[in-house]
Amino acid sequence: MSVAHRILYVEDNPANYRLVERMLRDQGYEVLHARDGFEGVRRAMEERERLDLILLDINLPGMDGYETATKLKALPGFDRIPVVAVTVNSMAHDRKRSLAAGCDGYIPKPISPENFPDQIRSYIRGRRDRIQPADERVYLREHARRLVDRLESSLTELQVTHERMRHGDKLATIGEMAAGFAHELNNPLASISASVELLLARTPEDSPLRRHLEIIYRNAARLQRLASGLTSFARPSDGDRVILSVKEAVEEAVLVTQHEFRKSHISLVVEIQPGLPPLEASPDHLQHALVNLLRNAAQAVRAKLARDPDAEAQVLVKVALEGDRIVVSVTDTGIGIPPEFRDRLFTPFFTTKPKGQGTGLGLYIVKQIVDDLGGRVEVRTLLGQGTTFRLHFPPAREGACA
Repeated sequence: MSVAHRILYVEDNPANYRLVERMLRDQGYEVLHARDGFEGVRRAMEERERLDLILLDINLPGMDGYETATKLKALPGFDRIPVVAVTVNSMAHDRKRSLAAGCDGYIPKPISPENFPDQIRSYIRGRRDRIQPADERVYLREHARRLVDRLESSLTELQVTHERMRHGDKLATIGEMAAGFAHELNNPLASISASVELLLARTPEDSPLRRHLEIIYRNAARLQRLASGLTSFARPSDGDRVILSVKEAVEEAVLVTQHEFRKSHISLVVEIQPGLPPLEASPDHLQHALVNLLRNAAQAVRAKLARDPDAEAQVLVKVALEGDRIVVSVTDTGIGIPPEFRDRLFTPFFTTKPKGQGTGLGLYIVKQIVDDLGGRVEVRTLLGQGTTFRLHFPPAREGACA
């Protein structure tokens, strides 16, 4: 009794596979299936001793048919197994390209039910299509270029993956150190809070110092909360969200940073549209994002002044409703951001600041906070002229009150 010939068909389209399988089974063939080039190579290696033919679609996901044919023909023992391209790529150069890549034959789609069985039998019996040497040289060079391009693309993907893993390791290290930092920070913060509380008890309500003491007290409490969950600096959580006034959040962030602006002789201008809807957010996280942006803006302007002491020194904070979004923008007249750095602004641990002056987490944290609130960050910058960061926030749900 004769043993049925075994054929492996590498095809990602289930309908195409079922059509060919029915035709081949009706002719007495045993048909195996692989859905992409990687699975095709694996199955071919497993069945090598029992395979009589490999049918190969060219337009495969991942590793395409050209690469799969080249890979198969480079494996020991596959010189005896014909590899035949079955593809909709039906131009003359597609046939030559397939043969140059390592295929032994070429059957264009749509498949002819009348001719297909005879074509299959002829390849199993030893038929091998040939390509002229001159054409082979042309298409081999093209194929080599394509393989090099794919290799470069794969190397780039590996580098990106490596960077992400490296950043993940750094963020994990921060998490491990957080508990120790929190313990060291909480003790002095508790003393500060207690001292300010005593000072508040002795400061008259109408004293101009009282508001500054209240700010110190609130920020000491905020730092205590942040210290308790220090890992949020690597990936902020939703926190305890409340309905809050964007106006008050911005004004408090300005108060926290205004000394830095005065000391550097930088004008800080704030424009807030009246009647803004409230925002649902964690006050600590929102203030953290705003303070980061304000301090970055101040540093950018200082860098500009170091080069040109007569340059305009201003940071403008604007808050307005644009369409259905609350937009907080921070615009500086600083040095701007070089084009080569713009795609990496929100990458953790990336910084353009001098060594020791930045962790590279500031803008990463800002983006994480805004993303967590369902918003987005937009950057506009001109080298030598300044930068604007625009934070787009969805308002609080209808009916909420600040």
